[in-house]
Amino acid sequence: MRNTLFPFLHQKRFFWKARAAFSRLRFVVYRTLFGMKHHVHEEDTALKSLGSIGTSALKDLVPVIFIATVLQLTNAFFVPLFTKVGFTIPQESDYGSLLAAVIGVGGAFIGLYYAAISLVCGAIYKEVPNNILGLLTQEQVGRTYMRFLAWLTCLSVCLLVFHVAGCEQVILAMPLFLFSAGVAIIGFVILGTRAFFLFDPQILSDTLFERLRQCYTQVQSGGFRWLDPLFQKPAHETAQTTIDALAALSEIAANGPHLNGRPFAGLCKKLLAFLSDYEQAKKAIPTDSLWYRQRYTHPEWYQASDLETSVAYQTAAILQPKSVSDPRWIESAILPIVNRCLEINLKNKRYDIVHELIEGVDVYVKGLAAESQVEFAFQVLRDIFSQCEALLFPQADDLVEEEPLEHLGICKQLATMPIHILLAYTRAVESYGRAAILQRTREITWKSEKSIYSAGFAVHVLERLEWLRPRVEFEKRVEGHRVSPFWYLQELITQMEAKNLSATTICFHNEACKFYRHWIEKARTSLHPWLAAAIMSREWEYWDKLNHHTNALKQLWDDFNSERRIEGIPWPRLDINALTEKRELREKELLTLMSEENLLLSFISRPASYPDFAGQFLHTVGEALIFAMYRNDCDMVEILFKRYYGGCRLQFDRLRPKEVQADSLNLVDAKIAAAPLLDLMDMSGYAYLLSDYHDTPRLRDLIVTVWDEYLSLNSDSSPLPSFAAAVVLTESGFEREHRGVNRTRWKRMIAHRLKDVERQERGIYGGYDIGGSETIVIHNSPLVRIFAISDFLPYDGIDIFIAKYLRQRENGQNLDFGGWRRTREEEIKREENRNTTEPDHETEIQ
Repeated sequence: MRNTLFPFLHQKRFFWKARAAFSRLRFVVYRTLFGMKHHVHEEDTALKSLGSIGTSALKDLVPVIFIATVLQLTNAFFVPLFTKVGFTIPQESDYGSLLAAVIGVGGAFIGLYYAAISLVCGAIYKEVPNNILGLLTQEQVGRTYMRFLAWLTCLSVCLLVFHVAGCEQVILAMPLFLFSAGVAIIGFVILGTRAFFLFDPQILSDTLFERLRQCYTQVQSGGFRWLDPLFQKPAHETAQTTIDALAALSEIAANGPHLNGRPFAGLCKKLLAFLSDYEQAKKAIPTDSLWYRQRYTHPEWYQASDLETSVAYQTAAILQPKSVSDPRWIESAILPIVNRCLEINLKNKRYDIVHELIEGVDVYVKGLAAESQVEFAFQVLRDIFSQCEALLFPQADDLVEEEPLEHLGICKQLATMPIHILLAYTRAVESYGRAAILQRTREITWKSEKSIYSAGFAVHVLERLEWLRPRVEFEKRVEGHRVSPFWYLQELITQMEAKNLSATTICFHNEACKFYRHWIEKARTSLHPWLAAAIMSREWEYWDKLNHHTNALKQLWDDFNSERRIEGIPWPRLDINALTEKRELREKELLTLMSEENLLLSFISRPASYPDFAGQFLHTVGEALIFAMYRNDCDMVEILFKRYYGGCRLQFDRLRPKEVQADSLNLVDAKIAAAPLLDLMDMSGYAYLLSDYHDTPRLRDLIVTVWDEYLSLNSDSSPLPSFAAAVVLTESGFEREHRGVNRTRWKRMIAHRLKDVERQERGIYGGYDIGGSETIVIHNSPLVRIFAISDFLPYDGIDIFIAKYLRQRENGQNLDFGGWRRTREEEIKREENRNTTEPDHETEIQ
């Protein structure tokens, strides 16, 4: 039947029309059913969402309803008191209007605030992750105000509902709404003004910093479940998410032309302040806590145990990596943000912001040094410099004779940081030692897991304390008391302190040397002499302070190494003498650089706003020269004296008056200008004396060679009259000559050096009687015998140089060095003749 009917109907038009109508009807039915099903699903989802909102709102709604109920129930008690004061009960219409007004104000303020939030989102934060958008609603001040406003509005609704339901007017509602509505209205003005500051990312960061502090406080000793990995890991994850949000905020600030200045710098200063607080908090966090990011390290095959290598070989696998904590995971995420801010503001020449940021970094690295984290402090400094060096030292085609004053200030700030690191560390350990370690060890309650984190030990000691605590606790459980003596615990802790001290002392020598050498080389190769000089000046100060504090570090090291009783434990090594030799070698290198820089800067015009590095370096090289002669260091004299000679001549040419005038001011300027020449002659004269004292002719020959070379180059116009005039001019007045105190100090130093010359007392013979006694100096050199006889001789190095060198030059006999110098010169010659012709003591007695 079907086989015959369907082909028949298939040929009829009405069949296809009916079939099409049926298909349309079926589609309409299915569409309606699908729509109804989808609508039911949407309504179910909406109800679930509404239920979720209602559930979330219950925690705020229930307290509001409770307060409204309490106010309504206690109303009868307050009505008599209210009328007794003299107030009247409000009419029902007035009471309802009051509640309606409060509801209207609250609703309007809520709408206006979120409209402002939407404006900020659309203007600044429209292309940022959701976690940043969420910060706008979680901003602490706005969130607190909105919550207060919602409570107030909801309370008004509850009271209005109670009133409509027939309850009496609540008397306390009037003073309550008077205060609350006033706070809401005035607070909205303050909040509205603050809403404009939401364009500044650092305002939003307050919530993030508070969240970070809550995270690391939770994992500190004493926090809720602080030893439980199930609580440590979520704290780490929350902190990681928060740091990601901070990184996103910093990216917004860095890319915003109007935000990468003060707003970005303000955010970075908050980051540095947080890191400083966090460095202190880390002393109370277990070293194996999952708060720290875990990273894998693969062991050396031939350092692993036989069991590990056997299993790995038989299974054709690698050695299993070990999980270790990264204690610097937060710093590694935050410090690059600060470095980038420095780079951006330096590139845009916002130098005041750069100075503020560097001051913040300086405070942070000093805090690191105070916590014995010196190596990381130097790493922070290296990272900052590598970020800024291309902008501070751009490659120049020719010598840069004038630098921006701000660049000099920035170089000075950065080059001063190692000094601050050194001083912060030495201040922190100046009263530290075995006695302090023993005292802190005695204060530990080994039974308590918290006690080792509150004893005041630094982070690098925590691992040893965590190793000791369960063992001491095991002793108490087994023996009933602590078995390990305090001296044993003290020495195990001291070993860790000694290890840190060794690494820190080496860091102060090696890392600082690398740091300054790289900086100076970068400034010199890029042709920035003023910046190089600024760094050299700070490096010289650093080595001077390190030399001063080396004894304190050595005393602390000796204290740590005293009374070592435990045999077999690996003890760190520290060769302070080798480090001192390395420091002295670097000082010699630096003196060489300073002598070269002195000559270079002497040819450049110096603005008054620049420090006089040329004068400082010339003085420093002069002091180094006199000490080199004192120590008979001919190699150092050979390196420095030629440059020192040129520097003194250039200083004289720069300082001398250009016009000859017979006034007092011009005369004073001339005497000041003569000081470098007097220093040069005084030092050259002492070279003759010390050459004889050390019996090292090379010392004298080095000086004479330089003088001969320069005088031969100026044979047509000899500079010797200038030297003679300088001597005469400075001795023509009654005042002490300029830099005379410095030369007197040289004289006393030389006299102190000559005290070890052999002396004898002999009698003074007159006829057959002894008329007294005198001291004679036993030495081959007449000069040594003359200068060693007394500490108060009027002779100085200038007298020696005049007699021994200048008078021997062509036309030297005709030079006038003044009457006093002529008299001293004759006395020296007379003393030389007397000492060379006088018979010795034994011959005279015979």
